[in-house]
Amino acid sequence: MKLIKYITGIALSAILLHSCSGAPSESIPSDSYPDIIPDYIGVTIPEGIAPLTFEMADGTNCRFETEREGDTLWYSVTSWRKGDKKGTIHKPFPVYISADPIDPYIAYRLIEPGYESWHNIVIAQRELASYKESRIVSNRANDMGCVNCHTFDSGDPQKMLFHARGKGGGTVFIDGEQIRLINLAEVGSQRQGTYPAWHPSGRYVAFSSNNTRQCFTSNEYQPIEVYDTASDIILMDLQTDSVILVPQLSLETRMETFPSWSEDGSTLYLCSAASVENVANNRGQVHYRLMSAKFEDGQFVGEPEELFGDDSCSVSFPRYNDGYVLFTHTAFGTFPIWHDEADLWMYNVESKEAFPAEILNSDKAESYHSWSSNGKWVIFGSRRLDGRYTRVYIAHYKGNGEFDKPFLLPQKNFNHNTLRLKSYNIPEFIKGEVKDYEKAVSKLFK
Repeated sequence: MKLIKYITGIALSAILLHSCSGAPSESIPSDSYPDIIPDYIGVTIPEGIAPLTFEMADGTNCRFETEREGDTLWYSVTSWRKGDKKGTIHKPFPVYISADPIDPYIAYRLIEPGYESWHNIVIAQRELASYKESRIVSNRANDMGCVNCHTFDSGDPQKMLFHARGKGGGTVFIDGEQIRLINLAEVGSQRQGTYPAWHPSGRYVAFSSNNTRQCFTSNEYQPIEVYDTASDIILMDLQTDSVILVPQLSLETRMETFPSWSEDGSTLYLCSAASVENVANNRGQVHYRLMSAKFEDGQFVGEPEELFGDDSCSVSFPRYNDGYVLFTHTAFGTFPIWHDEADLWMYNVESKEAFPAEILNSDKAESYHSWSSNGKWVIFGSRRLDGRYTRVYIAHYKGNGEFDKPFLLPQKNFNHNTLRLKSYNIPEFIKGEVKDYEKAVSKLFK
C-alpha cells in the first residue's frame, strides 16, 4: 500500500489517498464500516495533522478515498483479498476536524520495555503536521547511561530539564544556550530528583525523590512490578539553585510522589500512600491518594489535603486543567504502565467527584498523560495495540470533563508501529521545535 498524496481544504472532494496494485474492477457495497487498524473511525483530529494511514485488520488489501464536507472528512474504503474478482465498498466513515489548535510538536522518550537492559535511549520530538521525527538528546551523550524524565517549562522548547543517570550523572537544565548539569543529591536536602514539575512562573521545580525498585512476577499479564520503598517531595529554586525538603510532604510514614502544579501555581497536586513494609510482597496494599498542597510566596502553606482515594484503588500522574485533575487509576501501586487495569480518570475540583474518562480507555494500560498548552488536547500513553509497547494517543477535550474519541499518532506506514520495538514514554506537548542538544550535553560529561 502506498501513500500518494494528502490535500486539505473545504473544496476537497473524492481525492484518492491510498491505493494498492491489483485492485478488482468491480466491488459490492456494504452497509458496515471497514474493520481497520488503527481504529480511526469517528475520531476527532486537529486541522493540519499528518495524514492518517491504516490497514484492514484482517490483512486484506485496501484503498481509500476522502471527501471533505465542512469539518468532516469522509473515508470510503474498498477492500479485497488477493485474487478476488470482486471487492467490498464499505460504508464511509467520518473523521471530525476540530477548529481548536494544537501545539506543533510533541516529545517522548524511545526505550525498550522496562524489564530489558536498555541500549540506545533517545529523547525525541515529532512534528505533528508531518511524520518528521528528530533527536533532542540520546544516551550517547552521557556514555550510554540513562536519560529520562524530560519536561518543558510550560511547553517552551528552549527551556527544559531531564535526568542523566550513570557515572557523573545529575539533572541537565537547558535555558536557551545555557546548559547546566546539577547533581541534586549534592545540593541542600541532598536528595536526588525523580519526577519533576515546573512551576508556571518558571522559577521553581518540584521533584519527587524516589527510592525505586522492581520485581518480576509469575503473572503472565503483569510480568513486572515497579514500586517505591520511599519517596518525598523536594523543591528547587532556580534563582538561587537551592533545594529544600518540603516538611509536610516528606513524612516518614508516607510516600509522596508525582508532583504537578495548577495553572496559576497556587496548588501542587501529588499522590501519597501509607508506607508499607516489604513492598514487593505486599504491593497489593499500596494505595496512593490524590492530594493537594497550597503554595504561596515560594513556600508551601498548611497541611496537604486528601482529595480522592481509598483502599480499592491507586492514583498516579495528576494533571490539572479546566477545573479537573486527569489522573491514572489502578488497583494498587505506583507504576501503572504494567497494569492492564490502568485507566484515565477525571476529578472535578469543585464537586469533588471522580469518574473514568471512558472514551479514552481500553482493556490495556493507559498511563502517562499531559495537556496541550491551550488545554484543548490531551496526549497519553497506551498499550492497547499489543499489551507490551506504549504508543502515543491524542484526544480532543470538549470541556466539562468530556473528550472526543482518541486517535493513534499517525505514522507514514502503519507497520512502523509494529516493527519499531520501542515504547514511547512520557509524551509531552511542545510549542515549537527543540534544538539537537546532543553535542552540547556530551560536553558536560567529558
